[in-house]
Amino acid sequence: MKHLTPAAALTAFLLLPAAALPAQREVPYTYQGTVHTVNVRTGSLDLLTGVGHAVRVVQIRVLPTALIASEGRSISLGDLAPGAVVRADCRLTDAGLLADRIEVKRGDP
Repeated sequence: MKHLTPAAALTAFLLLPAAALPAQREVPYTYQGTVHTVNVRTGSLDLLTGVGHAVRVVQIRVLPTALIASEGRSISLGDLAPGAVVRADCRLTDAGLLADRIEVKRGDP
């Protein structure tokens, strides 16, 4: 019977957990920021948000079934306007961020 070299044994040991992992789960994220652009045609919006001392633009896809609310009433994606401050509850999927709920905090809607 042949023995594995220490390097081969270490490599096999390190790769074993990665092979045993299940498919990647969808990870929840919450973003708060200012609506930069809304694209009803593609069902997405760009959100300006602060990360540390930097400003980032986050693109979020919004399905027609997502709940979008302003002042306690349901609105559509097309009702969101640039400048509105929102909180978006999203999940990270293989295709990118997908919003489940968007709540207007202040500004226009």
